[in-house]
This record gives sequence, C-alpha cells and structure tokens, in this order.
Amino acid sequence: MPAVRLRAVLTVAVAAGSASACHRPPPTAPVTGEPAPVSDDPALPPGSPAYSAPLCNNDQLLGGLEATHANTRFEHALLRETVLKQTDTGVRPQQSQTLASVGLACQTVTDVPACARLLASTVASTSLFAGSNPLVVRYLVLQSGANVRPVATRSQLLTLLGAIDTPGEARLLAATLGVQPLCGDDSVRTIDGGFRVITKRSHAQCTNQYEGVIVDVVRGQPTIVNTVDLRDRTLSCTTAPTP
Repeated sequence: MPAVRLRAVLTVAVAAGSASACHRPPPTAPVTGEPAPVSDDPALPPGSPAYSAPLCNNDQLLGGLEATHANTRFEHALLRETVLKQTDTGVRPQQSQTLASVGLACQTVTDVPACARLLASTVASTSLFAGSNPLVVRYLVLQSGANVRPVATRSQLLTLLGAIDTPGEARLLAATLGVQPLCGDDSVRTIDGGFRVITKRSHAQCTNQYEGVIVDVVRGQPTIVNTVDLRDRTLSCTTAPTP
C-alpha cells in the first residue's frame, strides 16, 4: 500500500478511537451490599411530611402504657412533674403536678382515702425523661392495690414494660432521651428488631424552632440515629438566655 494512503487510513482509525473514548459511559460505583444510611431514607429529609405531624401530648404519650401489654400489673398510672429545691441537706420536693393519667385510681382498695394520699405524696428526685433543668424531674407513679411506687429510671421502665411490642411503648421509651415523639399515622415504623420513632426537640441555637430526631428502639434500647435541621430561616431566632 502506498505510504500516503497508509497514513490516511491510520489517521481515520485514531480519530474514530478517540471519538469512541469520549462517548464511553462513566464507570459505576461498586455495589457493596451495605444498607443505605438513615439520612438517605426518602421519608426522613427535612421537608418530609413526616415532620409535619403533631407532637404527642402528655395524655397520648402516657397512653402508650397499656396495662394489658405491660410486664408488671398496675391499675393506675400518673405522669408526674416535680420541682426540686436545693437545701443544706440535699434536694427536696417543692411542688408537684400531675401531667396525665391512665386507668382508675384506688378502685380495688378498702381504704380509698389512704390510697389517694399515698398517690399524692409519692414523688421522685430523679427524672425518667432527660431534660436541661436538673431541678425539674418527670417520672411515672404506678398504683396496684395498696402498693404505690415511682418509676424514675429507664431500667425500672423496662422492667415495667417487658418486651417493647407496641408503637406506644416505643414512643414512651424514646421520650426518655429528652425528645418529643410525633403522633402521626406514620410516626412510628417497624424496623428489624424494634421500631423507628420520629421525634423533635428544641433546636440548640433557636429555642423557638426544632430539629428532627430519629430514634431507633431496638431490643429495649433507644438510640438516636439521625438528626436534621428543621429551622425556618425566614423566622427570627430566639436564643436561650445567658445564665
């Protein structure tokens, strides 16, 4: 083949190869088999309707404590808040209020007034629910017959609940982390080994706004697995007062 024609053929071949390389699809990422992180869950980004569900009120939260599902028998339960006062001899209860209740009080006792007095006077100095003020504690009070006792630690709550097998129990256990569970139809979801609870809490920087908090309750252990910033940037930010 003449040299001039050979050079022409080689030039065409090189050009074709370059064009093919330019249009080659990019390599794909290898498949690892690992589950997608929680932040990739399409139901949980900041704009998700899941975060527009209302917060559970105290009655709804305590309603998750069902006597028929609990591991320990009780007839009546209170969600109580007590303000403590620091004294020379330690902290002492200053005032208490009942935030919510379930069941009927003192229905199976012979001395109803004594049972009522015991219910009113049973307080705790530790908080079942995490909070920013150590002098304000929230806990449960259980009444079964003439026996009245507080439930003020997570281990006591787990002993009471036994297996966490209802959405209401999962909400109640998640709330011990200091978050506020939501009460929408899809605010508690079944996952492997337990439940995923969608909650909110006040934002650390803007106390008038929220961040979303995802809590997984697996085998009785509540764990925060993801948080998202839900602040509305068009609203003014209220910050906590400086102590």
